[in-house]
Amino acid sequence: MIAIELTPEQRAAIAAVDEFCDRHFTEAAIKQWCKSRGVPRTVYTAFYESPLGAYCLPETAGGRTCTLAEKTAVIARLCHRAGAMLPFVSDMLSMTLLGSMRAITQQEVAEELLTKTGHVMFSEAFSEARAGSDASAVQTTVSVDADGVFLDGEKSFVSGGQFSPEALVLARDPVHGREDGGLSLWLVPIDAPGVSTFPLETVGQEMLAPATLTFDHVPLRPEQRIQTEGQLDSMMKRQYELGRVLVCSASMGMALAAMDDALDHANDHMVKGQALGTLPQIREKLADMEVRIRAMCQLVYWAADSVDRGLERSHLDCALMKRAVPRMATEVASEALQILGGRGYTEKSRVGRIWQDCRGNQIAQGTDEVMVHLIAKSLMANRAAERRADEERIAAAQQA
Repeated sequence: MIAIELTPEQRAAIAAVDEFCDRHFTEAAIKQWCKSRGVPRTVYTAFYESPLGAYCLPETAGGRTCTLAEKTAVIARLCHRAGAMLPFVSDMLSMTLLGSMRAITQQEVAEELLTKTGHVMFSEAFSEARAGSDASAVQTTVSVDADGVFLDGEKSFVSGGQFSPEALVLARDPVHGREDGGLSLWLVPIDAPGVSTFPLETVGQEMLAPATLTFDHVPLRPEQRIQTEGQLDSMMKRQYELGRVLVCSASMGMALAAMDDALDHANDHMVKGQALGTLPQIREKLADMEVRIRAMCQLVYWAADSVDRGLERSHLDCALMKRAVPRMATEVASEALQILGGRGYTEKSRVGRIWQDCRGNQIAQGTDEVMVHLIAKSLMANRAAERRADEERIAAAQQA
């Protein structure tokens, strides 16, 4: 079920996803992966050996040149087929960040990871318990003394933090971060002395294997620092835009899965000799769910296109999308659970899992409340600019 017309490239991406999922995805497998908090290594390897791997990797590591809209189609379809948040979402985001770094840095990081693990995989250790995703509030700190350079602090909600061999750490750094407002990025091995990893138990999204990482005077080498050349702020802003598009793509995909299950149940379940879907109350729910899904599709692909084209409005488009899509996806999943009744509230159905995973996306990559702030600020600034332009045009016309 697709609510908008897709490009040939997006349809080709979806076809590649279906081929992969037909071979590797079953509901029993998905449930087991949630319990074990990750996709098996064999499936991970198969993913990166399939055409889908090229959508995640940067060109320097064998990836293909593709638009964010194509990546959006891949993530949405993967989560649609799985009915769950998958770690490939985090992988694609991390690889997109790598792709935004200067070419020589991309090559260095890719070669190091390929040599050590055979995969280009690292986690993003940006958020903190007391700072969320606000870079200006980061407390993890790089310090320099006579013995060298060291990292101290704690990062939370690190997707893939349990299993990724390296973590890209955002830290306050008064020495190396002068060009970037006192912040710097470091690629830190998880097995380095002083690094500790603790599994983070969450309500949903188990396959993302979130973790808390602590850094206790971890020694850093100069080659571990990512050279940002004073562009860290713009890199981070772009990363959050990309992250919001991918998270909303996943939410949209899971909402489609919940809709599928609701429609199947409405067709198959009988109430006093008639299909559940013939009841007016159920039909109203299904209609409202479809309205939300179509709105989600428009918002997600509109934002992805805006980012792809480098439009000035992309920041606003992404904030509007992030404000609405995860919440609407949660509402669709909730209605699906209601339609399935008691079955929906058990592990016999996946809609409960979908609801939990969608609900988490209202927090990931910036909460609903943060989006309200960004949207209102942008709207007021845009309106003020329009008024100034109108006044200048009128004044010029009157003088002519």
